[in-house]
Amino acid sequence: MSKRITFTQPRIKALPIPEKGRVDYYDNEVKKLSCRVSCTGNKSFVVLKYVKGNAQRVTLANTNDMSVTEARKKAQSILAAINSGIDPTAEKRKQRIKKTSLSDVLELYLSERDLKPYTIENYRYKLKRGFSDWLTKPVSSITEDMILRRHKKISRAGKTTANTTMRVLRLTLNYANAVGMIDENPANILSKARLWHKSNRKDRVIPSDKLQAWHEAVEALANQKAKVFFLMILYMGFRSGEALTLEWAQVDLKSKNIRLLDTKNGTNHRLPIPAPLIKYLENLKKQTGNHKWVFSGREPAMHMRHPREPMKVVTKASGVEFSPHDCRRTFATIAEAVNLPLTMIKRLMNHVTTNDVTGGYIVTEEATLREAINKVAGYIQARVTKKDNLIKLHG
Repeated sequence: MSKRITFTQPRIKALPIPEKGRVDYYDNEVKKLSCRVSCTGNKSFVVLKYVKGNAQRVTLANTNDMSVTEARKKAQSILAAINSGIDPTAEKRKQRIKKTSLSDVLELYLSERDLKPYTIENYRYKLKRGFSDWLTKPVSSITEDMILRRHKKISRAGKTTANTTMRVLRLTLNYANAVGMIDENPANILSKARLWHKSNRKDRVIPSDKLQAWHEAVEALANQKAKVFFLMILYMGFRSGEALTLEWAQVDLKSKNIRLLDTKNGTNHRLPIPAPLIKYLENLKKQTGNHKWVFSGREPAMHMRHPREPMKVVTKASGVEFSPHDCRRTFATIAEAVNLPLTMIKRLMNHVTTNDVTGGYIVTEEATLREAINKVAGYIQARVTKKDNLIKLHG
């Protein structure tokens, strides 16, 4: 229901409240300006104009917050914009989403992607660690200059840290750009200026002549979970995320197997536990066996985060700088050193290559896998253990 009157402050105030629904009163001076009165008692100034059969409705304000004179001026401005081809509703929405905070943008991105829990946690951690003072800032307020200065600051702590932290910021801002929150991604300045640090870690392994020092430093760790974590990725070649999110339900100490679920390449991965690792897992189960996670976190519902502090302890004691992925790379290097076939190395590391047609038809028996992974373990043991303490790996 709609009526037409000449708006004045007293007339607006005197408009009756309908028993149900709402009533629109249109102004005689500005034809598209109305006062919408609802049964709840709310009165609002609204602009309504049809463009090519589509209604464009813009709510200006509550009548208590805006005078008739202000409403007419605002309405005329909006109508002029509409006549110029501008959609004020879309503009209003665009201005609203531009105020979305950096933290909220990341959460929106994560909610729309099918990511593993570990990846989600890692992205949140990196954004919080690198940009804690930006989390509540609107993404539209983040500039190239801010990014350049923050990149320089984080780079002082480590080039790899700077790269990984800035990549999370970039993907967050890429999403903001894709959905119209920002016109362009300011993080692209790092590519334009060629400021991404070159990675020197892709070939880094734990050298054979340093294995004993590294192994002894790991053995000496007071943190039992970190100790077993490092040894597991060295002896089994797991990705760090696969190990950190490992559940006791996936570990069968009786049959001496571990089953990884929904791995990076989308498959399940079952692998025999090498002989030297059994005792460590048995001891760890006494500590964390009542928890879901093998490497439980400080809170029972969470798994352990990357053990950065224990890594520093091991590096200081052994003189060996390393990352979890260096342990995985060391596993692959040793597998090649003991002359395992490439197809077997791929199978142990759960690598899938689309152009390896023959490999897709090969089903490896558990006994063969166990023998292969124990060859890797034997190589490690020969370099870190006194001969009279060697664990029997075959037979």
